[in-house]
Amino acid sequence: MNLKNISAKIFVLAGILSLAASCDVLDKEIDTNLTEEDIFSDERYAAGFLNSTYREVLRGYNRLDNAMMACASDEAVCSYSGSAVHNFNYGAITASNNPESELWGQMYKGIRNANIFLDQLEGVIKDSGLIDQSAATKANYKRMKGEALFLRAYYHFELAKRWGNIQLLDRKMTDKEIASVPQSTFTEAIRFIVKDCDEAMEYLQNPLTETINNDNKGRATRASAIALKSRALLYLASPWNNPEGNEELWKEAADVAYEFITATGNGSKIGLDPARYTAAMQNLLFVSTPYSKEVLFSSDYELVNDIERYNLPVSFGGYGYTNPTQELVDCFEPLKNHTIDPEHPYDNLDYRFNLYFYYNGQHPVPNKPEVIDTYNGGKDGPGRSATATRTGYYMRKFTNFALDLNKGQQARRGWVHFRYAEIILNYCEAMNEYLAAPDKTIYDQLNKLRTRAGIATFAVGSLTKEEMREAIRKERRVELAFEEHRFWDVRRWKEGEKYFNGPVHGMQITLNEADGTFSYKTVEVENRSYSSRMDWYPIPYDEILRNPALKQNPGW
Repeated sequence: MNLKNISAKIFVLAGILSLAASCDVLDKEIDTNLTEEDIFSDERYAAGFLNSTYREVLRGYNRLDNAMMACASDEAVCSYSGSAVHNFNYGAITASNNPESELWGQMYKGIRNANIFLDQLEGVIKDSGLIDQSAATKANYKRMKGEALFLRAYYHFELAKRWGNIQLLDRKMTDKEIASVPQSTFTEAIRFIVKDCDEAMEYLQNPLTETINNDNKGRATRASAIALKSRALLYLASPWNNPEGNEELWKEAADVAYEFITATGNGSKIGLDPARYTAAMQNLLFVSTPYSKEVLFSSDYELVNDIERYNLPVSFGGYGYTNPTQELVDCFEPLKNHTIDPEHPYDNLDYRFNLYFYYNGQHPVPNKPEVIDTYNGGKDGPGRSATATRTGYYMRKFTNFALDLNKGQQARRGWVHFRYAEIILNYCEAMNEYLAAPDKTIYDQLNKLRTRAGIATFAVGSLTKEEMREAIRKERRVELAFEEHRFWDVRRWKEGEKYFNGPVHGMQITLNEADGTFSYKTVEVENRSYSSRMDWYPIPYDEILRNPALKQNPGW
């Protein structure tokens, strides 16, 4: 295909030029008269175009008007009253007013880029002889095809989980052609995504026993495709799409997750990282260390400090936007062989608690004088600034407390889309729904996460199917907190009206000046509104007007 009009040149070059500074994919002067044929017959430009196709991969840090998506669920409250994230909590989203509406166009842009590359891979790139230069180039372009297929699947999944009824585009199309593509059902969308993942795995032959090597940093790997397939199949089997409880859908999801688990772990370079948490840990390796062995796919690791700027406690230079709810805090259990002391409620809790929250009396760095004061009148407490905590807590997960924001210090950070712990939880949930009663494999896998966190494990046979379901869901809520899972988990379980419709709470903490102790009282912070139609987003109104093939989702 040889498109020589100006708009095509600008479109193709824009993606390449945007990556030139960060990826060094270009080392020669740009010719603005390049055509698609010029670009895809040059090894460096062709690779650069694929690199640009990653540009639409989402970063979850503060992306909803500087708020975390956790604030649109019962995980957290956003202390910035003007944030658009509140539209979710007040039931105020519409087809014309949705903080995520722009993602419709953004994801389809990513799909279009992936389709262009796949089309050119079999066309100009192949005809130019770039693939058959050597064994190395054959392997390289095989890998690149796998990456493009994964990205197409990823972008379709981000659309499907939001809107359900979407258009599936398997090739580059004009606007006129797109207007004739019917909307799929959610099932059709997931099957399309799974097919792309399966094909991507054929081309992405990275050994599952190896971590992401230097050549693959920032790229999709075979493990990435398996992880996306695992999540997609879990969503397919869930009540919002499977109200009859078809057990075979749950079995399909369980099998994919378990096959991955058995192929990794036990000495593999892919697995839980760390294997155990400790009381002395100051941060989490899988979010603070680029390309940890737990990470299966993430956005680029960039030097940033926005997550600290918007979320550190106010006395430490942050805005403190993300305030965890008491509902989430109450999910954290005491360490094994300990109990919760009402007078010291934050002592001896699940090791993840100290890593996920900034809370009253906490010393974020052991043996250092800095302390978090979220009690009424404390330097981090309610009312200390316009965005000081409303719940008595700040989000710690993802943040690097050691950064000095006044000096503009930054840390390298990527948004982790898939990690090993999720695959374990996917398996446990799907297999429990498939079986009449939980078997030993479910206990073994769930207990891996509980052992890592230092909390009591479950004895095999001690839980009914229903009790295990609640234990797994609670473990997902804790392990994956703030990672953009809870927002979708509650929807796919069809329990939005249970968890997102009503009050959320915080902790009012009072200093008893006579003896220096604290009193704790649970208080209502916000009253939320949710209806079942919000399980799926309304298709953006502008897209409905623009594309006659689109019909609005039910209830909107």
